[in-house]
Amino acid sequence: MIENLSDNELVALYQSGNSEAFEMIYERYAKTIKTISRSYFLLGGDDDDVAQEGLLGLLKAADTYDENRGATFKTYASVCIVMRIKTAIRLSHGKRSEPLNGASDIDDEVVPIPNPEDLVIDEESAKEFTDNIKGALSKFEYSVLKMYVDGLGYREIASALGKSEKAIDNALQRARKKIVKLQIKK
Repeated sequence: MIENLSDNELVALYQSGNSEAFEMIYERYAKTIKTISRSYFLLGGDDDDVAQEGLLGLLKAADTYDENRGATFKTYASVCIVMRIKTAIRLSHGKRSEPLNGASDIDDEVVPIPNPEDLVIDEESAKEFTDNIKGALSKFEYSVLKMYVDGLGYREIASALGKSEKAIDNALQRARKKIVKLQIKK
């Protein structure tokens, strides 16, 4: 029964206290987390650590999503996942994280609850990040990137857009280069 609910219905159910709803959200977005996390490297961590940060991003998305803000849950979750992974990577490279590099298992750690100001700042940063990417990429590159981030493979994207897999690969490569340039400018 719960499997038939939309993302928005599942999120509303989760936000009202139903933990089973988050399990279903996770099942739906596990592939997205894997797809996004495979593009990143966490200093002192492994692929599972990056994916775990992505899961925390999904959890944040489920906690803070508001369908009245105009974004779909899928888009919002993808941005939250990326931002959480990038934050973990940025912190792993800083001096502040040196004591954490030898820290114990995550099960032994207390995860701080973010304050509302941080949530608003993160949401604004995610929107700015998305707007910057939209502005830098062509419509085709953005479509390809969005589908790729949503977990689709080259063949699926090519089929959906009526293009060759090579055209999809070229568009992703151009998009990556442009996004790297955006990050360097910051």
